[in-house]
Amino acid sequence: MFPLPTGYVYGPDGEWQLDPDTQVRERLDYVFELFRRAGVARRVVRVLKAEGLELPARVMATDGYGTVVWKTPTLSTVIRILQNPAYAGTYVYGRMDYSGDRRSVRTGKHLPHLRPAAQWPVHIDAHHPGYLTWEEFVSNQARLRQNWNREGGRGVAREGTALLQGLVVCGRCGRTMGVQHHSARERRSSVYVCQQGYSNGDTHVCQSMTSRAVDAGVVQAFLDAVSPQSLPVAVRVLDQIERDLAGQRRQRELQMEQARYDARLAQRQYERVDPDNRLVASELERRWNEKLERVAQLEQGHAKADADAQWDLTAEERAAIGALSQDLPTIWTASTTTNQDRKQLLRSAMECVQLDGVSRAGQIEVQIRWRSGVITRFMVERYRRGTDSLKTPAEAVGRIHDLAPTSTYAEIATQLNAEGWRTAFGRSFTSQHVGYICRRDGLVRGTGHMRLMPQEDPQKIH
Repeated sequence: MFPLPTGYVYGPDGEWQLDPDTQVRERLDYVFELFRRAGVARRVVRVLKAEGLELPARVMATDGYGTVVWKTPTLSTVIRILQNPAYAGTYVYGRMDYSGDRRSVRTGKHLPHLRPAAQWPVHIDAHHPGYLTWEEFVSNQARLRQNWNREGGRGVAREGTALLQGLVVCGRCGRTMGVQHHSARERRSSVYVCQQGYSNGDTHVCQSMTSRAVDAGVVQAFLDAVSPQSLPVAVRVLDQIERDLAGQRRQRELQMEQARYDARLAQRQYERVDPDNRLVASELERRWNEKLERVAQLEQGHAKADADAQWDLTAEERAAIGALSQDLPTIWTASTTTNQDRKQLLRSAMECVQLDGVSRAGQIEVQIRWRSGVITRFMVERYRRGTDSLKTPAEAVGRIHDLAPTSTYAEIATQLNAEGWRTAFGRSFTSQHVGYICRRDGLVRGTGHMRLMPQEDPQKIH
């Protein structure tokens, strides 16, 4: 008989049964629950490590073959668990295809590749008890594929300023648009760009636009569409937090119970040995001490985790959170809300956002396809260089226009400072500041006239 996946054992008649070890079963259940909430395998690993929880693995070596050991969680281990159809109660054979031209450089053997589920030679549903349903398993595979940063996949929501990362589609060619980020030192917005055609030999990129105007329009559409009536989630969120904390506490208790059992077992082994057999006794004593140290470490870590996870809200606090849940704009702009959180909110409501910044000069057509099937269209102005640059207050410029016919640059600067006006950068006015504005606007010092520079349009003078 071949070895079964971790979490299963053979029954008396050779049938597959769930592992009788409660900790093994519940730890696997916890992995699937974490992925159900997070949707990203890497976040599952991060949570497990943060909580100090290990994953069971079955020994395949000759020594200890078939026994279960506990190991530090890794991304590859979590993905293997999530991609194994056996945990959905399904028996399959022939998932790997060894045909093809790719061979190992070292051994010369054919390298395997995964067959699509429709091509598996053997596929038996409800073959044994499962940890999740087949439908959820299929859904998990789709989520894992969407997390790949490839054509057709959204990729994982990351901490970038481009809120539509993974959602934007080119309105000209239909391809997924990418994101170009700039360093924080440049103080420039991210750019949505369709460049897959250019990468494949086209002479130019299809289109590109800065994310600032597009994101602002899409966010406003999102906030307008999500009404308070559709946000009665506060109580459910609080209840989910309480369930999550209970689940974490349960996993810690199981781990603590297993560690104490291992320590007691090591103690019994040490006590049974002949004290005169010093070589064996010293080794068993060392193992016992290791188990006791493990128990002490877990007790200390679990005590800290329990203290950090205190969750005791008063009725007033629950009511305040319920009221806040009705004010999505406040939640959206809160300093505690990360760009990753904002992206997840947009993804929960939107299927994709199609952009066309070419058909109309100076404008971008935005088409939001909501998950409900509804489509929203609107136009946004393209961002123009200098739009957000600092400018001298218009009122201060007006005062310069009023004073220029009768005053010198220095006198105007003194008057502006006395009236409390400041430059675009918040500094006091000098004769150089005033002179620049006068020359820019064509003002002739000491006369009641305004002289236009040859290249200027009269309508631009203010």
